[in-house]
Amino acid sequence: MPELPEVETIKNQITEVLPMRIDKVYFSKVSSSIIKTRDFSPLNLVIEKVVRQGKVLRFFLSGDKRIISGLGMSGGWRISREPMNVKHTHIQFSSLVKGQETYLAYVDPRRFGVAHFFNEENEAQWLTRLGVDVSTDQFTLEYLLTLKNKFPEKKIKPFLLEQNYFAGVGNYMASEICARALIRPSRRMKTLRRLDLENILVANKIVLDDAITTGGTTFSGGYADAFGEKGAGVTGLVVFYQEICRLCEVTAVKKVVMLQRGTYYCPRCQV
Repeated sequence: MPELPEVETIKNQITEVLPMRIDKVYFSKVSSSIIKTRDFSPLNLVIEKVVRQGKVLRFFLSGDKRIISGLGMSGGWRISREPMNVKHTHIQFSSLVKGQETYLAYVDPRRFGVAHFFNEENEAQWLTRLGVDVSTDQFTLEYLLTLKNKFPEKKIKPFLLEQNYFAGVGNYMASEICARALIRPSRRMKTLRRLDLENILVANKIVLDDAITTGGTTFSGGYADAFGEKGAGVTGLVVFYQEICRLCEVTAVKKVVMLQRGTYYCPRCQV
């Protein structure tokens, strides 16, 4: 599933073709399984900018209209100079951008992604479900201390996956943050010292910077950016999908299942 670094990469690439007046719109026959809300038609509106919030893309259109796009397990936006005719293209906009016909398409083989065509008021209400974006200045030590006091029994790794508190973190990020913070993923919040929480902040920034710099992280058959290219973020992973921990370089990585998600850790480095 695309996580914060992958969605950030796609957002940056889409930004390069904006503003974009939507001259033509295509929806697949099964697009209703993805588009959950249709407050408006995007035809003849202008996509003025796109921002990322957590793992969600927010398209700002003329007339105070919004498109919310969550990419799910296999979804992604593609940019092309030719019509996107690949299978599983469910939304496609075309426009003349800088004198060239440009296509912006949403492709999603598994159709776990969601989209909402919202007016401004409905978007604001929907966004209340997202917590603090872990790439922002709001993700602070004080915030983590508050969560520790409020949820002392929660285990740190599955807690990191809760988007209403840690917007942007997905499964590989959560394992990598715990690894770089030298914290066992099964540790409960009440056991984390102030130093542990500080280490989580530092680890989060390292994981984000590495993955964004390398264009996101692609596992087999997974994420591709807006031009169909794979991300090279796997080169920065220290425990996720690794056989030997890349921190100590001697210990076999262990895999456990926490809340039905594969979780990787080093039994030597993480305590």
